[in-house]
Amino acid sequence: MYTVDDIALQHHTITGLRTRIAELGEGPTVLFVHGWPECWYSWRHQMVALANAGYRTLAPDMPGFAGTDPLPAMEDYNIERISAFLLELIDTRADAPIILVGHDWGASNCWNFTLRHPEAVSKLVTMSVPLAARADRPPMERMRELFGENFFYQLYFQKPGIADAEFDADPHGILSRLYCSPDTPREPPVLGPLASEGGGWIDRLGKPKEMPAWLSEQDLAYYIDTYRSSGFTGGLNYYRNLDRNWELMRPYDDRIITCPVLFLSGSDDSATRKAPREKLEKLMANRVPSLRIRVLPNIGHWIQQEAADDVNQELLDFVRKR
Repeated sequence: MYTVDDIALQHHTITGLRTRIAELGEGPTVLFVHGWPECWYSWRHQMVALANAGYRTLAPDMPGFAGTDPLPAMEDYNIERISAFLLELIDTRADAPIILVGHDWGASNCWNFTLRHPEAVSKLVTMSVPLAARADRPPMERMRELFGENFFYQLYFQKPGIADAEFDADPHGILSRLYCSPDTPREPPVLGPLASEGGGWIDRLGKPKEMPAWLSEQDLAYYIDTYRSSGFTGGLNYYRNLDRNWELMRPYDDRIITCPVLFLSGSDDSATRKAPREKLEKLMANRVPSLRIRVLPNIGHWIQQEAADDVNQELLDFVRKR
């Protein structure tokens, strides 16, 4: 039986980038795509479960994250460039079509990759970020109108060098505050909700009084060491391409995803605004006709780590189904 200690970390050149890829198992390929602020390690539980069930699992650090080279310019972190990275990874490291799994930014990238390259994906699993219809205005314009004077992290991320410097100076501060369960007890935030107060995001997130049960000190240390080495700029650059992605995905507005899709979220996930299954189904059903949705009760955003056993079972049931 495989364990996390059996996961092999290798480096391969993908679209000219020295790319770190975690690999475990033999059989049909399952490719895992992580979100922000994470790396391959967020999939450790799923890699072990699927490898032990007869699958070959691959989990890269995405461009600009952890052990994978950054892209040359901020503007390169767009869906066209990221899709090319995933396509070459599949072409060189697997036999298409593959089973594709993504969480958070990984989910967004997997949705868009499948729309652009349906021939490369046999089954799709996304977590926390549903497929939504493309809005009639760019995302940043809508966010500025919606939040006004209130601080919102995605708006804060837009100016290069600001959030980067805050997080690079205190990776423990940001990661320990983000990697929490919905019911994790916290101290009161230091800063209030108005952007005009200045300051960054760390002091607007209450310091946790204890670690969640699903994250050990060793796990947190792995993430902190990773970001001390790589910095946060690469991951933040994905957010700085939201408007560019909005434009690049225009030709795919009406495309339907025909492969089987599993969508997983937590009932307390702020990324879905705690949407119930019925609302998520209504949102996606027209463009995803072969859709299964599972909302796990009392689970937040870090679903594959918070509810590893449940997520593993859902994945196994889905990939085995003919």
